[in-house]
Amino acid sequence: MGTHSNRNPRRKFLKYVGAAGAAGLAGCVGQDPGEDDGGDGGDDTVVIGSNHPLSGSLGGTGERMDNAVKLAAMMKNENGGIESMDGAELEVVSGDNQGEQELGGEITDELIGEGADVLTGCFSSPVTNAATRAAERDGTPFVISVSVADDILQESEMNYVYRPQPRARQMAVDHADLMPAAIRDAGHEVETAGIYYIDIDFGQSVRDALEEELPEQGIEVVEDVGIGFGETADTQVTQLQSADPDVVIAISYEGETVELLRAMDDQDYRPPFLAGCANEALNDRSALEEMGDTAEDALATNFALNPVDDRAADVRDRFEEEFDQSFDANVAMTYVATEVIIAAIEDAGSGDPEDINDALAEIEVSEHVAAMPPITFDEYGENENALAPLFQVQDLEDRVVAPEEFAEIDVDL
Repeated sequence: MGTHSNRNPRRKFLKYVGAAGAAGLAGCVGQDPGEDDGGDGGDDTVVIGSNHPLSGSLGGTGERMDNAVKLAAMMKNENGGIESMDGAELEVVSGDNQGEQELGGEITDELIGEGADVLTGCFSSPVTNAATRAAERDGTPFVISVSVADDILQESEMNYVYRPQPRARQMAVDHADLMPAAIRDAGHEVETAGIYYIDIDFGQSVRDALEEELPEQGIEVVEDVGIGFGETADTQVTQLQSADPDVVIAISYEGETVELLRAMDDQDYRPPFLAGCANEALNDRSALEEMGDTAEDALATNFALNPVDDRAADVRDRFEEEFDQSFDANVAMTYVATEVIIAAIEDAGSGDPEDINDALAEIEVSEHVAAMPPITFDEYGENENALAPLFQVQDLEDRVVAPEEFAEIDVDL
């Protein structure tokens, strides 16, 4: 799955000793993690720690992301395990961070205590920030499943943390490049934008990047409005309607996006174009059904399952059959992060965290199911080829429309 690139190793480092507990874990694939070697690289099993929100307001998506980790491990075991380790099996131990920042590091420590040789998580950027720093202190490699905030990797030196997905700035660059082009190629004008964002690190990070990138594409940001968890969007929609932008771009989780469209319906307001950047709701078919026709035609950039790859379709079908759950963009990206972990274990030929980390630093993963080029990591641990393709909501389904090599259907405006 992975091949070594010609890049220099990312980092040389000291290994720190971290605290570890062992309570509150839920779910595993394979044998009892307590029977493992405790993370010292035994020959029979390698343990992946999955740190996601399994309860709380993000629990629905978090549970599906955790199941994506389990499925990737399950399918690898079904196909003979880790070939370079004579068929060693993968185990998954899961911890519930509840979407709470203060639990991010605690769950990481618990998973390491349970024997995790390598980790993934966490969905919420503040939680991931805490979780990755705990992994860094312990010297255990951490491959981010989904978390977009730039500062996770950009504001401190991290030697054990890697991010396959596009970070906030790349999301904004791709959105500013692909969204206006799609509208203009369809024969319409777009000159002004209003930004609606969840007022936490994630939303602020993408908002700031969009406000830099959109003017480069001839679009003036005429309004930006934030929303907190659990708030209504009536005031924000009134402000957006008053500013009268050509396009409203939503940077928000499912709940806040549903609230935005509810308030639009209540106020009989719909901008000429609706868009989303790093917006999970516009890639979630159950959320699209809840939002209904107001979401139709929306243009959103996010990471995506490769719609023109037969293997990606097989993975989605297996997931839906195995767990009776939908396989949306967040779930797909989590599966890809686990593919990267598995490729690194294969390349390392070892379950030792230091060996896995050395492999991650040099790896190139071309056989993955995301709509993006081969995954390699730069000196910050960011994917050098990360891409957020453009979707359009058509018949309440998210369909990839750009760039051309990953497009499954034409834009319809």
